[in-house]
Amino acid sequence: MASPQQSQVLSHSKARRAANNNYLRLSKTLYKKLAKLCQEYDTHVYFLAYRNGRFNGFVLIDKTGQRWSPPGQETLDKLYPPPVIKSLAYCRRAQRRRAKVHGNI
Repeated sequence: MASPQQSQVLSHSKARRAANNNYLRLSKTLYKKLAKLCQEYDTHVYFLAYRNGRFNGFVLIDKTGQRWSPPGQETLDKLYPPPVIKSLAYCRRAQRRRAKVHGNI
């Protein structure tokens, strides 16, 4: 009969193996779907996942056989600026201003 410590080590290794298998299965499915997205909808995809100190990625290979690289950080900042975070007080002041303009006060 295994000691409690040995059974705990075995169950931990089984859980780790199951998590790795789930991750691999999910990654495979995701890669297939990304490839389908690229082929059927003519999109550019660059996907990067980091797990356990390793990077796994998916990069579109275009019709010329070249890898597509995503835009740089500067371009991304221009296209998708960070959201403006507003306080609750700002929202209340804006609400009061709108009410004044519409004559609700």
